[in-house]
Amino acid sequence: MQVKPADDHDDHGSGTAVVLFIEGEAVDLAIEGSFPKNGAASETVARLREELQQTQAQLRTTREESDGANEELRAANEELQSINEEYRSTSEELETSKEELQSINEELQTVNSELKLKLEAVSRAHSDLQNLMAATDFGALFLGSSLRIKRFTRQVTELFSITPSDEGRPISDFAHQLEYESLVSDARAVISNLAPIQHEIRSRDERWYVVRLRPYRTVDDKIDGVVLTFVDTTDRRHAEDALKVSERRLYQQTQLVDLSRDPIFTWDFDGTIIEWNRGSEQLYGYSRDEAIGKRKDLLLGTIVPGSSFAELRTKLLGEGHWNGELNDRTKDGRQLIIESRIILETIDGRRLALESTRDVTERKAWDEQQKLLLGELTHRVKNTLTVVQSIAHQTRRYSKSYDEFTDRLDGRLTALSKAHSLLVDSDWKGADLASLARTQLEPYIADNPSRVRIADEPVSLPSDLATPFGLVFHELATNATKCGAFSRQAGIVDLSWTLHKRDKDRLLTLVWRESGGPPIAVSNVTGFGTILIERAIPNAMVRREFGSDGMVCTIDVPLPKTS
Repeated sequence: MQVKPADDHDDHGSGTAVVLFIEGEAVDLAIEGSFPKNGAASETVARLREELQQTQAQLRTTREESDGANEELRAANEELQSINEEYRSTSEELETSKEELQSINEELQTVNSELKLKLEAVSRAHSDLQNLMAATDFGALFLGSSLRIKRFTRQVTELFSITPSDEGRPISDFAHQLEYESLVSDARAVISNLAPIQHEIRSRDERWYVVRLRPYRTVDDKIDGVVLTFVDTTDRRHAEDALKVSERRLYQQTQLVDLSRDPIFTWDFDGTIIEWNRGSEQLYGYSRDEAIGKRKDLLLGTIVPGSSFAELRTKLLGEGHWNGELNDRTKDGRQLIIESRIILETIDGRRLALESTRDVTERKAWDEQQKLLLGELTHRVKNTLTVVQSIAHQTRRYSKSYDEFTDRLDGRLTALSKAHSLLVDSDWKGADLASLARTQLEPYIADNPSRVRIADEPVSLPSDLATPFGLVFHELATNATKCGAFSRQAGIVDLSWTLHKRDKDRLLTLVWRESGGPPIAVSNVTGFGTILIERAIPNAMVRREFGSDGMVCTIDVPLPKTS
């Protein structure tokens, strides 16, 4: 054992020593000789030596144990270092796992929120579906792939005898009210072919349904059965039938209106024409394309006598109808008198005027003409009665006997009647001179018509001259029968005339020429017949010449001016 002072000192000045135990070296004799050399000392040394040996043995053992322990500690330290490294690695892995768990937890929270939102959406959709199925007016039946009932609406129970407890049972187990025997087979066909099927089926209580069968598709587009919908179309079918009847009637009425000869057209309340039938085309001359879209009052130049078209519309708006006469203009400019009937109707919010018209222009003209003819007839009757009265008085005056009076009066009245018949046939517009002459002379030449030659030049006598000319022809024929050309078999009468035109004036020169009769002496006695010949025709100049072969009577009379 060696004890040496250490070189360094601490701050307090106290020294330190290093104690060394060195094994195997010889004991220093100097040290050994310092002990006493007696028996006690030897025993002490021996004891010390023994203790030292023991101590050395113990020390050796301790050193060995210490080395073993050091080895074990070294091994343990290495193991601890390895364990520490593993722990550190495990700790790092745990940190990573913790972070991953936190990330997964966040994702789970997000997924949970999304699932919660989806669950709420599904819940709302389910509620909406329940309310939709409860509120819908048509029936819906959901069947699975094996045609088992999955869900149905309330309306389906009116057709099928099913209850909510029947869900899961085959639909083929239930009877229905439809005349649809192939319902199950059609459902299978929809699942097999994936093609929708639709039919209009009648039920046994006389109602109609549109039955549609469609494949039931899941959200991932998989076929999981069939959906049947039943739409009650009874009211719609009845309405369609009624509409078809109405359309057929409307079409027939439209055809009748279109084919009608009566003008019927429709115009908007502002006056724009929207319908125009064939009768309107024929009356006004405007085609359908030309009329539609035009203002009625401008196209036809409508004039409301004593009022205006604006006042007509106001009255039509107040009363809903209007009847009266209108003055319209055709395409070629003719003015028409129209008897119109207008009805105001409101159709789809539009005020439409339905107008039916009738052309009364000719009727009005005929009415005016009738009035004129009635006035003329009244005038003629008065004049005729006056003429008859005068003829009767004058005939009686110049007749020597009752029989002579009767014969002469009958002949003159017959002549007057024949002239009036020609005037009536011409509506009192006048009489053809040649026809008038033939009518008056026919009784005298019935056995030999060739005894009279009448000119062919057409001349129309006005009504106020036709009657006098008829009387004159009658008197000339009567005189020719008594003592003129008609008194002999070979006697002939030539009746000719010439019409002279001077500007607008016309002068008719008529010549009655007898031949083949006896000589006629001029008589100083003037009878009523002579007076008729010379004075019956107003403004006429009559000249009579008597020759050995017969009489020649020339009549010059001015005719009214031509328009």
